[in-house]
Formats: sequence, structure tokens, C-alpha cells
Amino acid sequence: MAFNHGKPYHGSERVEGGKLRGKTGGTDYFFFLCPQCVDDQVLRILDYDFTEPPAPVNRQEKKSPAKYFILAFHLYCPNCQFEDFVKVDNSHRAEPLSPK
Repeated sequence: MAFNHGKPYHGSERVEGGKLRGKTGGTDYFFFLCPQCVDDQVLRILDYDFTEPPAPVNRQEKKSPAKYFILAFHLYCPNCQFEDFVKVDNSHRAEPLSPK
């Protein structure tokens, strides 16, 4: 079956604006934390999609990625049933994240 049943995926306002947090656990694995639960409940990744976008405009950086990618994750909280999407990429500028 296609990711998200063939529908477009885009996170909602529930994950935008700094509302979705994450952190590493006891090892180097990264976990997304539920924005609705108050106890750092870990979200389950139900599915993912991998896309190779075109390279961004050339930047004056010492190092650049060998390949550019976008990973989209379908997230789910087994505690409160929160469900949403989030994307991770490596084509954004490496600069401080400014609030909107």
C-alpha cells in the first residue's frame, strides 16, 4: 500500500511552530515526543517515505551533503492516539532556527 494511502502528507499546526520535540534516549537513537502527552511519551513511526529533491542553490559551506533527501514520517502516539506527519531533510541552511 502506498504511503499515506496515496494522499499528500503535510504536518498539521499541531506539530508546527516548535510544538514537536524530540531527543535521544540512552543511546544515539532519536525519538519524537508526543506534543499532547505531558510525560515525554515516545511517538511510534508507522510509515515513512524517502524522496530525493533537487540540490539547493550552491552555498558557501565547507562541507555539503553527498546526496540530498527528504524523509516524511507518519507518527502515532499509542497513549493518546495523536497522529500526524513530519518531514526531515538535509537541504535547509545550517543556521539558527528562528521562530515565526
